[in-house]
Amino acid sequence: MKMMEWERKKCCADCKTSKTPLWRGGPAGPKTLCNACGIRYRKRRACTKKREDVHVVKKQRKMLGEEEQAAVCLMALSCASVFA
Repeated sequence: MKMMEWERKKCCADCKTSKTPLWRGGPAGPKTLCNACGIRYRKRRACTKKREDVHVVKKQRKMLGEEEQAAVCLMALSCASVFA
């Protein structure tokens, strides 16, 4: 009996609908979003993650450039000490 009451009161955390073919997980936990809001939430989260990945790749490229510059400086210093 309590399960039926809970199912009747259940509504989407985003759009407040109570009828959906499937309940999906969201930021508030499992089965808190209706099907449509759950799909939108997952797409937004995927886009955000892709942006973060692009930022990390750009940062890694910059670090490689710094390492290359350090290697060139070390080679120049070692050549200078050999010929001096």
